[in-house]
Amino acid sequence: MAPRISSSISTMVKVGVSLGLALLLFWYLYKDGFADTLYRLRFVNYSWVVLSLFIGILAHLVRAYRWKLLLETTGNHPTLLRSMMALLIGYLVNLAIPRLGELSRCLILKRTDNIPVTSSLGTVVSERIVDVVSLLMITGITLAIEFEKLNEFFKSVFAEKLSGLFSNIQYLVLSVVILVSVLILLWGLFRRKVVNSSWWGKLKSLAYQTWQGIISITRLSNPWKFWLATVSIWVLYYFMSYVVIFAMEATAHLDWKAGLALLVMGGLAMSAPVQGGIGAFHLLVSGLLIYYGVSKEDGLSFAFLLHSSQMVMILLTGLLSVLLLVSIGKKHPNPGKANL
Repeated sequence: MAPRISSSISTMVKVGVSLGLALLLFWYLYKDGFADTLYRLRFVNYSWVVLSLFIGILAHLVRAYRWKLLLETTGNHPTLLRSMMALLIGYLVNLAIPRLGELSRCLILKRTDNIPVTSSLGTVVSERIVDVVSLLMITGITLAIEFEKLNEFFKSVFAEKLSGLFSNIQYLVLSVVILVSVLILLWGLFRRKVVNSSWWGKLKSLAYQTWQGIISITRLSNPWKFWLATVSIWVLYYFMSYVVIFAMEATAHLDWKAGLALLVMGGLAMSAPVQGGIGAFHLLVSGLLIYYGVSKEDGLSFAFLLHSSQMVMILLTGLLSVLLLVSIGKKHPNPGKANL
């Protein structure tokens, strides 16, 4: 009981710190002009925002389809609807506790389709690796196209922090070397006891199942479907952000290259370990727009509009998925058949 209480307290502290930092950054950005931001939103053409929401839902549908392709390589066959519900509920959970959503969607498929969590979690890891590589590739392409603007932006945001990091890099390397050495020493001393313990076999079994999920991408019967879905996801993400540009007069002049830069900034911000990218998204997007001739006030308004619309979409679709999950219950025991 005590370890569980300790773990719960640790989780609460991490969530509290993460949310606190996010809200602090948000407050810092909007403390002098939030009323002005709300005023500017009165003149937004919300038809573009609605279009963005539909594109976002389509992107999530394609992502659920891609995840389903990976799950099928592990011998599991959830329906597209169940995969979609699990995905959307996972996004909803991430708003409360960052990174817990990945585990949550695996637990949901365990409940509805009796899919082992280790197998599905492995496919999620595989997905994340592909997404990180994709984002890095898109970032590289965007840097090549918009090098001057992005170079100045990254310098203004990260230059001081990176210089401080590199000035202490030797201490970081030394710490890693010491840690690895200690781990190797401990393994040498206690290897026999560890290998002969009862939990070691269970741990190996769990690791094997997870690894099978991770390498599921290598066993796809139709790899072109997976890669076409991956490209489609990022194209849809691009248009999800880009069409909102036309919702505000101050940003309507931005071209497709600015849309690429917005996609990169949004991707980096949403990868930050804070709830829903709060604060980080507003900082990066509004700061970037200044280099495209958008005023600070309009940039903050646009960032708030784009981020808020995406959060509303996650909240609504996530809550709807919870209701559907409760109503449809579990899948038929035969994995080859599906209720929905």
